[in-house]
Amino acid sequence: MTTCPALSTGDAFLSALLRHIDCQGQTIGAAGYQALADPGSPLALALTALLTIFVALFGLRMMLGEAPTLRDGVMAVAKIGVVLVIATSWPAYRTVAYDLIVEGPAQLSAILGGSADLPGAEGDLIGRLQAADVSISRLINRGTGRNDVTALSPPGRNAPGEPPERTPIADDPAFGTARVVFLSSTVAAFVVVRLTAGILLALAPLFAGLLLFGLTRGLVAGWARALVFALLASTAATLLLGVELALLEPWLAQVISLRESKMVTAAAPVELLILCLGFALALAGSFAVILRLAFAVDFSFGWRPAAAIAPLPASEPILASSQRTEADRPAPRARAVAEALFASQRREQAYQAQPTYRSAEAAGSGRAGVPTAPDAFTIPALGQTLRRTKPRKSLGAALRDRRS
Repeated sequence: MTTCPALSTGDAFLSALLRHIDCQGQTIGAAGYQALADPGSPLALALTALLTIFVALFGLRMMLGEAPTLRDGVMAVAKIGVVLVIATSWPAYRTVAYDLIVEGPAQLSAILGGSADLPGAEGDLIGRLQAADVSISRLINRGTGRNDVTALSPPGRNAPGEPPERTPIADDPAFGTARVVFLSSTVAAFVVVRLTAGILLALAPLFAGLLLFGLTRGLVAGWARALVFALLASTAATLLLGVELALLEPWLAQVISLRESKMVTAAAPVELLILCLGFALALAGSFAVILRLAFAVDFSFGWRPAAAIAPLPASEPILASSQRTEADRPAPRARAVAEALFASQRREQAYQAQPTYRSAEAAGSGRAGVPTAPDAFTIPALGQTLRRTKPRKSLGAALRDRRS
């Protein structure tokens, strides 16, 4: 069992606390996983029961006549393999997930912070944070020199005729609040990213068993998103603390140098408070943004049931409107237009298939313009068959023809 460093007071308080938190996160992730994955643990028995239920349900579907497709069989075997690897194989899990979440942020921060020349990019972030805390303590002990009669005002300050400089916050409360905010934000950032990652990594055997069933697959996706958050948040916290040190270290060195020269630094308390409080809010805001980003990741990979993506065979009949599901039914207006077109086509086909008026010469019997017996009760087709073949004569024209 790994022994984490003990907490100490004084100038090594912050560094000891951060190293202890980091050590506890790694210990919980590794030792907790191995305890849950042990064959004699209750979780291992529960995992065996879940695998048995999964195989039994798959066999029951086959007994009821639902023959699984090749895709269903391959996916079932892949699920069982992934569950067994995650829940029982520590070497494979450590290579795939544990080292990525634990060691990945330091490597990413070294690459990004090294390119920007940020403090702590070489792995000495905890030591630099402790040095900054020691400098803040020295500045608090020296004060601003406002009440020191031997201290000198900076050039251009308190010229003759000007009132003495005032501050909205007293020196001691401002200094004390600034150090409290600096320590609290740093410790909280380490606790959130390190301990959260360790707990999530230790619970991997539990979430692996939930991957077998569709009802609990959302919990597995949430667990994976939380691991992504821990990875990105740890990287962001390291970079933001590096930027804070890049601003804080030279500022502290300048202010302490002025105080050693017996100069009054009346604005130092408020400036220190603004620096510490601003970066504390920046850490909280970055965690909120990364949390929103991590839980926006989609782990479905576009998988859909085979029936939803397989094309219909050419010989399969088209279902009636009453037999279709809601997803298959078209929009009401589109359906009405389609049905109207189909009805129009059926009417045209019926008119073309029916017999029309025939002449006596073409039919072989009967008078011209009179339908045969089978056609007496049919509806004649509209069009060229009903047009006049002889010119129309008026009554006067007929009388004139007879007289002539």
